[in-house]
Amino acid sequence: MITKESPLEGMNMGTVATVAIRELPGLHTIDLRVAPGTSTQAAVAEALGMDLPEKPGQIRGGAVSGGGEVYALCLAPDWWLIVGFQEAEQKLAPLLLKNHYHFSVVDVSGQRTTIELEGHKVREVLAHLWEQDLREKNFPVVSVSQGLMAKAPVIVCHVAPFRYRVMVRSSFALHLWKALVDAAEEWV
Repeated sequence: MITKESPLEGMNMGTVATVAIRELPGLHTIDLRVAPGTSTQAAVAEALGMDLPEKPGQIRGGAVSGGGEVYALCLAPDWWLIVGFQEAEQKLAPLLLKNHYHFSVVDVSGQRTTIELEGHKVREVLAHLWEQDLREKNFPVVSVSQGLMAKAPVIVCHVAPFRYRVMVRSSFALHLWKALVDAAEEWV
């Protein structure tokens, strides 16, 4: 396995009493493309041992044995990111040997890093940089969305109450980190 470099070197600041911002370096991420509603999708779900979310904007997953977390993020009707599942490629490899239509698995772990924000002021911090409505009724836990944050393309995941993950391309990571720290200045 290739060691993934951290663009932020595991930076961490703040407290969850208000807002904590930390990099989660090296999260294993698989880009999964499969035609929805097909026998191939059913075979993928069975191989992974988890159902894929059905609609774009949904997340499935959570804590697993060993203290880690595994998430399946639905980004489009036929596109998922599988995050934190180290064995995903191994489990899906037998399916790649069969002639399945519209099916691919690519390790994209090196493309992005993840910045996690947690605390009671997290929505206020994100509201400085994110144009989408983060109120619970519009962006509940287990929601995911794509867009721009401080002009950087990101994927924002609401993984738990008062806890969000922002996946950002490694080349934009330091820029986004500085913008988040600036937005959180009054609470950290």
